[in-house]
Amino acid sequence: MVQLDEDIIRLIIKAEHIVLVGSVSADGIPTISPRYVLGILHNEKLLFADAFTNKTFHNINAWPRVSVAIFDRDTHGGYQLKGSAEEGTDPKLISQAKTRLKEFGILEEPKKVWS
Repeated sequence: MVQLDEDIIRLIIKAEHIVLVGSVSADGIPTISPRYVLGILHNEKLLFADAFTNKTFHNINAWPRVSVAIFDRDTHGGYQLKGSAEEGTDPKLISQAKTRLKEFGILEEPKKVWS
């Protein structure tokens, strides 16, 4: 696994843990959605959760390839990460996602946790 650069991690924190996640539907229609990064796992993966069964939820279930855009408003620069989303089934990760969602004001239980 490729390690995330420290600059990427700092920028995620600077952006208040909000990134844009791009996914594609089973019909090939691209979509992009703002998401909270709920954790950074071993400096290799970003942790996300879906509290709602929306387009991104269905897209990742259909085809787990995603891109993540991290934008720096000050410099107008940023990063794009690409990879495959994997469903998280570890109870500790699910608990972490649930706790972090609440910290961001989302009280619904995660329907799916992925990294």
